[in-house]
Amino acid sequence: MILFLNRKKTTQMIIFSIKNNIFKYFYKLKKIKKKKKLNNSFSVEGLKEIKMALIANYIPEYILIYNKICKYEFISNFFIKKYMITYFLYNKISYRKKTGGIIASFFKKKLNIKNMKISLSALFLILEGIEKPGNLGAIFRTADAVGIDAILLCNNKVDIFNPNVIRSSLGTIFTNQIFIANYKIIISWLNKNQIKIISTSVNKIYNNFFIKKIKNKSFAIIIGSESKGLSDIWFKKKKNIINIPIKGKIDSLNVSTSTAIILYEILRKKLY
Repeated sequence: MILFLNRKKTTQMIIFSIKNNIFKYFYKLKKIKKKKKLNNSFSVEGLKEIKMALIANYIPEYILIYNKICKYEFISNFFIKKYMITYFLYNKISYRKKTGGIIASFFKKKLNIKNMKISLSALFLILEGIEKPGNLGAIFRTADAVGIDAILLCNNKVDIFNPNVIRSSLGTIFTNQIFIANYKIIISWLNKNQIKIISTSVNKIYNNFFIKKIKNKSFAIIIGSESKGLSDIWFKKKKNIINIPIKGKIDSLNVSTSTAIILYEILRKKLY
């Protein structure tokens, strides 16, 4: 059920029933599985994240606001379908406790590699089979901080619009250029654009952590999955394989931590 309220001559609608179709829509977005589709939409929580999606030209759909705690005046102008919602219902459709009392739905973009904008001396990040949403989001956040030109997802295991990806990325899923493609398309694209490939490995036989002659060249760093690492297809050029030295008892690092170390080492080389 929806009630219509009039505040300062502006008509606002408030949802207070679990039978309401818009509430049900957001509830389905929360529960949706990776292989299922629901009008090709996804939900975003939090004022900052919603602003970033809008700036990145994602097309907005609905916006729901828990009126008592949300200051939403700026972004509400982008949404035609605006609704207030009760605190009880808001908690049923939100993933996080501290979201500023606002949640919105957007239409997904087609992440086709043909739409990529590239520049000279570009740095690309290729992620193969990352399995955990939290890790993927953290990598997006680091990639944004380092200034990666584009991220390519290969053998993708995670819906990048998963709420946990958006949350752990702090909205940088929207600021990065992100594309999804298979091995054949990515390798063909790399060869066509003469982009050097640098693979990563946990195998200690590859004891090289140094990347030389970084300036004025485009290249791609390739990171593998948490459990399996990279596929053999990426190890054809043995001299272009790097390994993070580990001196303690453990034999590997978290994939988001490893990615951060490698990307900042590259940034250091580019700057200094």
